Amino acid sequence: MSQLDLPDCIKLPNCETLAFHSQRIVDDRSTNMRGFLSMRSFRMATLLVWFSLLTPTSSFAADEDPAIEVAVSAAEIFIGETIDLQVEIRNVENPSPPDISAMREQFDVVPNGDQSQNQSSTFVVNGQISQQNLFSHVYLFRLTPKVAGALTVPPVKMKIGAEDLSSRTFTIQVQDLEVQDVVLLEVKVDPPKIYPTQPFTVTARMLVRPLPDGTTDPLRPLRRQPPHLQINWVDAIPGLTSIDTSAWLQPLISQEGTGVTVNEISASTGSLFGNSRPAVFDVLKGRETRNGLDEKPVNYFVYELSRNYTAEKSDRYSFGPAMVKGHFVAGEQQAEFVGRRIVAVAPAVTVEVKEVPSPRPVTFIGGIGEYHVAASASPTKLRVGDPLTLTLEFARGDRAGSLELIAAPDLTLIPEIAENFDIIDKSPTGRVNSDIKKFAYAMRPKHPGVSLPALTLTTFDPANETFTELTTATIPLEVSEASQLSSGDLVGAIPSPANSDIQKNESGIFQNITDPAEFRDERLQLTHWLGAVAGIWCLAGCVIAGVALRRRKSTDVAGTRKSQARRSALARLTVARQLQNQGQTKDALRQVRSAFAGLVADIQNRVADGLTTADIFAALQEAAVPAPIQMETRSLLESIEGAEYGGSNAIAADNAISAATALIESVSPVLERSAGR
Repeated sequence: MSQLDLPDCIKLPNCETLAFHSQRIVDDRSTNMRGFLSMRSFRMATLLVWFSLLTPTSSFAADEDPAIEVAVSAAEIFIGETIDLQVEIRNVENPSPPDISAMREQFDVVPNGDQSQNQSSTFVVNGQISQQNLFSHVYLFRLTPKVAGALTVPPVKMKIGAEDLSSRTFTIQVQDLEVQDVVLLEVKVDPPKIYPTQPFTVTARMLVRPLPDGTTDPLRPLRRQPPHLQINWVDAIPGLTSIDTSAWLQPLISQEGTGVTVNEISASTGSLFGNSRPAVFDVLKGRETRNGLDEKPVNYFVYELSRNYTAEKSDRYSFGPAMVKGHFVAGEQQAEFVGRRIVAVAPAVTVEVKEVPSPRPVTFIGGIGEYHVAASASPTKLRVGDPLTLTLEFARGDRAGSLELIAAPDLTLIPEIAENFDIIDKSPTGRVNSDIKKFAYAMRPKHPGVSLPALTLTTFDPANETFTELTTATIPLEVSEASQLSSGDLVGAIPSPANSDIQKNESGIFQNITDPAEFRDERLQLTHWLGAVAGIWCLAGCVIAGVALRRRKSTDVAGTRKSQARRSALARLTVARQLQNQGQTKDALRQVRSAFAGLVADIQNRVADGLTTADIFAALQEAAVPAPIQMETRSLLESIEGAEYGGSNAIAADNAISAATALIESVSPVLERSAGR
């Protein structure tokens, strides 16, 4: 039984009675009296079943023969009602679940839990110790008959060792529904056909004939035993989203005890003993006039229990059948109400969540409903080959579905972009913030003078069941030619000698001397010797200091990690390329991501395990890495994550390795400077 943490607003009587509040009910037919007795038997039998589960009242010795005992909570019910079946396995320590397959021909069978009642007792009499083991296991099932009539419940069977056991058979009287106009029940859905991400409402509507005075709520006299409503949409339904059950039902709790109970939902009584009682919900909505069986108009009281859902995927969802049962006021005799037990059943209804029709435009991005799109680029002034980031923002309109269905547009399908730009990440991961979803594309212009053209994208309008186009504005760019350097402009270029000609002297002391540097002073220079000695001492001091520094650095783990960070990252990329060559694509991509995480962790002396893409991106921002490189790195890592988890934003491993090598070479120096190397 589900239990909500609800306020104590309903007081149950001390004993189980069927009298209405403040007035006695006189039944005008003997069959109605049998209905009262049947209801009383039903409730008492149910109490006995649960009491037997919680309190072992019989003992079965372990050395007795195994046996199967069965019991039901009622012997007479209406079609559509559910009864509890208890199956008890005695004198077996750890039995297997019983075989109830034979019952499924006439009943819908739902397991409802099981409980072991094994006991072990030790006795000491006159110094003699004895032990007794009692074995009992109870299985519970819920049976809903498929047809009316006298249904024979077949025996429950099971095998214990080499012995086949079976229970007794018994008969349940299942009465067909009575044709009446006192209580009407129906289930409605609005709208009955939708598309994914669209909301809909399912409602159980109960119409009850008014009391003779015409104005009093007809459920008010039933406060001691409210009608019971059984529906199949209280628990979560896969593929549909809704608010939590407690948040849905708690505002409907009746403060006076007038209303209906729903399924097995209970509320705490606030008792020191932790008791609970069925929760009563006030669902009165108003009045509605319909013709009764005699074709005369009846101004019914209308009770509605509605729940809102949002469909997540295409499918068909069934709600119902729903059932209401209980004793209702069916008339008045000698100034006293006439009671009548009624069971009403509403057939199931279906909600169809349809697929977006095909064929779909190649520019379809998955959105269902009304959306708005905007595009921006940064930087807008750059050279051929420089990275830039194109950002697309999708905003939900008033009648839009979920942003989760919006996929990254494939820009390679747009000729103006594919011809003029290299798209580094073709399927970036979307970022959702409130009602906006963003995609950031890293790209490089191929030619000077190009701009980003207007983009035409497509969504689906469920109201008109047509595809609609969204268009961005053109983004002008200033793209210039890439700079070209001569060899002399390069840093470290070797200068040309001013004069490389050799001149010949045929006479004098400079005969055959072509370079004046060959002439030197042959006198002893004492200052030179002193400088040499000082240099030797300085060199020795430097060697000693270098050795000490090396020893100190060998114990400086942080410094060692920082100095080897770039080398370690590139080594991981080498391993990634080897794995790619062996066909191990996912492992190769994991190595690429590990290279970035290890680079940041080594330089900043952090633990690499657990570093997310957001952490790495934050580290690049903190180190003031150029924004385009930041975006390119984040896009690459998100693409790797998409490939690992099967997303649409996957990237080829060889492209990822090449891009990662260039990015690490660009990122490493900036990170090292920021860390104060």
